[in-house]
Amino acid sequence: MAPRNSSAPKYPRISDAPLIWPEHPKQNPTWSINDVTANDVDDRHELFLLGDDEKKVVEEVDTRVPNCCMFTFNKEDHTLGNLIRTRLLQSPHIEFSAYKVPHPVFPNFVLRVQTDGEISPREAVITACKDLVSDLSTLSREFTKEFELRKMVQSTQNGD
Repeated sequence: MAPRNSSAPKYPRISDAPLIWPEHPKQNPTWSINDVTANDVDDRHELFLLGDDEKKVVEEVDTRVPNCCMFTFNKEDHTLGNLIRTRLLQSPHIEFSAYKVPHPVFPNFVLRVQTDGEISPREAVITACKDLVSDLSTLSREFTKEFELRKMVQSTQNGD
């Protein structure tokens, strides 16, 4: 490695670099946090409420592969995508099931399902969703039962 030439210009300090953010308080001392308006921040309810022209699920038949469809779930994320994918893979009629989130900023995912032909991909997704609702209601019921039992045990231990 060659020795460094002492006459070479030194790198400027980071604090000397120009700021890219034009509204930064150092460049605009009159700026304050109160200047942020409601239009600058997304409404949180828009992340899960559907608009008038939006559908929750859009089905698209994949013509390249037999018995295959792609479902776009709007206003949903990895939580539901992974639940449905996992439940679909438990079915013997499913040959392929996967999901992807096209972009992390937008709350939607695309689920691709391929079946063996005995049932349609749409029927498979509907069955998986019904099974998930059943499983979640069982989980809720059992959790509530155990929670109430624990409360009763604690109240009898505190009463002794």
